[in-house]
Amino acid sequence: MPHLWKFLTCLTVIVSTDGFSNTVSNQRAKQQEAIERFTSELQNILDSSNAKDEFISLTLNGIKAPRKTKKMSDEKKALVDLKKEQLRGKIREVQGRMIALKPKQGKKKASELLLQATVKYHSATDLVQNYELKSFTLDQFFNNSVESEWGASKETLPIQSAEIKTVQGTWKLDLKGKSSLKYVKNKKTVENTQILSHDQKKNVLLSPSVLFFQKLGITDGEGKPKVARKSKLRQTQKFVEIVSRLVDESGITDSSKSIHTVDMGCGRGYLTFALHSLLFDKYKGINVQSRGIDVRPKLMKEVDDIARDLGSDFDGLYFTTGTIESAELDHDLDVLIALHACDTATDDSLFYGIKKSANIIVTAPCCHKQVRMYLDAHVAKDTDHPYADVLRHNIYKERIAETVTDSIRALLLELADYDVQVFEFIGGEHTSKNVMITGVKRRKSRTESEKEALRSRLKSLCELHGIKKQKFADLMNEPIIFDNDKVHTNMPGKRKAIGMPPL
Repeated sequence: MPHLWKFLTCLTVIVSTDGFSNTVSNQRAKQQEAIERFTSELQNILDSSNAKDEFISLTLNGIKAPRKTKKMSDEKKALVDLKKEQLRGKIREVQGRMIALKPKQGKKKASELLLQATVKYHSATDLVQNYELKSFTLDQFFNNSVESEWGASKETLPIQSAEIKTVQGTWKLDLKGKSSLKYVKNKKTVENTQILSHDQKKNVLLSPSVLFFQKLGITDGEGKPKVARKSKLRQTQKFVEIVSRLVDESGITDSSKSIHTVDMGCGRGYLTFALHSLLFDKYKGINVQSRGIDVRPKLMKEVDDIARDLGSDFDGLYFTTGTIESAELDHDLDVLIALHACDTATDDSLFYGIKKSANIIVTAPCCHKQVRMYLDAHVAKDTDHPYADVLRHNIYKERIAETVTDSIRALLLELADYDVQVFEFIGGEHTSKNVMITGVKRRKSRTESEKEALRSRLKSLCELHGIKKQKFADLMNEPIIFDNDKVHTNMPGKRKAIGMPPL
């Protein structure tokens, strides 16, 4: 009897496994059928003689990245990080639109209609490609042949849903669970108002037509950017895009009923107005309180009056006169920004954010005079230094001073338990001051061994460049010079004698 029981058990497993296999096979067959029908409908629309009047847009949606919440355990947060890393380079979204390329100058040929596909990836650069209408195919997106800079995706089914919008209705493809394709007819025919131009306006979080841009002199009465302010508008729009992403990633809006932001050295307040407007519109029901601080009293009164004239949406925004050191807040911060705070004013801003337990710190430093001073003396004293032939050129001294200063700041922010990124946030054609340092407060502090490794790397960096003193390190009470009576290490377990670290 025991042998018979084992035989029946094995038979049950085989039958069950075979049934599961059949179920999976049926699901894949349904998916493929739905994809083929969807593809056929799109091709019929693009092949038709009135395609430009009928077609509005195409959207393909890939796998969504998971999000962290404050209530998650550390294990679940680690799984979220792992999943995000696994999604790197995989398709997040594809947006298709029709464009018209004008013929080259001197040619009488009519404008050529093309389908432009913008492929957005997880943590990778967007890809834009133009296709002839009759040669466009969706197969490349469903079979992973459109590679990102990280290579081909290994997902068996990268596209989870899709839709084709036309003036008559919308085709909706759903490949999650039970695959389906349905057509939803518009209750009334919509007009195809898309701009058939290669230079279509980009989607931005803040429209140039918003009133505060006009009040601040960035746009004219019709909401069009003034010629001399186009770069400032682009910089502002890119800034709010970055901060919006950081706020989403930080999870500070998951349970909080308010958001407190401070802009240190706000100047005319372009970024202060923009960030307040974005947060107020995006997070309805959350009390957004924003403060701009600058040392110029006349300017602060002027922009504060503008805020008062903009209505109730800006009741939470106000500007005050003061310095970073004298700024007094009776609450912790959610977001601290300090863009283009000169030289060590950036260090003061970073430290203020740490003291006020800011969840997000965003800075764009400018001027790096303190470190430049040490570099000059260091090279003059040590002509055999590995950097000697680099640092004898003033242009390289300036660039290395900037690079080293911001690298020191990044290490110190990591020591203060922030996740840090340093990157170019806008092209050099808009502003030469285009490096941004962002820090998002970690929910779990780094271990002491991790911090010791960071301290050793900080000291090695400073020793290589002859830096004896740095404002942010002083404020954080972090020594940047090795004890000459001891040996030091760059990483735990790898000890070496005092001396010039190798490049």
